[in-house]
Amino acid sequence: MIKRINRIKDKRERNETPLGVIIQTGNPDNVEIAGATGLDFVIFDCEHGSLAFDRVAEMLRAADGVGVTPLVRIPDHTPHHVLRALDAGAMGVVVPNVKTAAQARSITQAAKYLDDSGFGARGSCPSTRANWHLARDWAEYARWANEHTQVWLLIEDMEGVENIEAILDVPGISAIVPGPFDLAQAMGHKADMEHPDVVAALRRIVGAASRRGIDSVAVLLATDSEALKKEASFWREMGITIFWVGGDRRMMTLAMDRRRADVEESLK
Repeated sequence: MIKRINRIKDKRERNETPLGVIIQTGNPDNVEIAGATGLDFVIFDCEHGSLAFDRVAEMLRAADGVGVTPLVRIPDHTPHHVLRALDAGAMGVVVPNVKTAAQARSITQAAKYLDDSGFGARGSCPSTRANWHLARDWAEYARWANEHTQVWLLIEDMEGVENIEAILDVPGISAIVPGPFDLAQAMGHKADMEHPDVVAALRRIVGAASRRGIDSVAVLLATDSEALKKEASFWREMGITIFWVGGDRRMMTLAMDRRRADVEESLK
């Protein structure tokens, strides 16, 4: 029986920086490639990606095979989506557009089993894939899941920014993910993620998380090496502790385009 390792948690406990990628296509090979190239985590995108849930289960198997930590970006806050992702074997959920502390509490409660403090409301079923189909002791698994399950909350509009302190007071949050593109759109600045108002909002989110010792995740969007270095440095200076380095769709597009251009140039 494969022992799942939360590489995100392990690296953060050593004060190291986990790196991962979002997978938007339903291809388990891309999950294996991510693990084989040394990335720590993968996020399966069930919000903007083209993944049906039965395909997610196959991709979770691929993640187990290469030892990369899998999370699922669920389509909304519904506790049912949290439960399905975790019961299928995801080691965490990434939840879009969290605006209030009440939403945050509903999400974290859904991700954690009831503990001795009275926190947690995750539905209990001992025969899930996450528990290796009842081959693992239930009580041991429940304790392990509460300790290792990641809960990442995306902050994507000004309501979430204004409520960030209250959101972060909710127990059970592993990391906050500021969404620069969505924030720029919501603030009326279209795609201008470097607008001073957008940068101020991002700093407010990351600063609030840092003061509480909660991780924050940067989504890297640059498309060339120099811009990527500049973007990563910008986030690191702000206090980011985890990097989501890109997505399989965009990486494949860039690689194919660059390969085509190189060959065309050689044929001139």
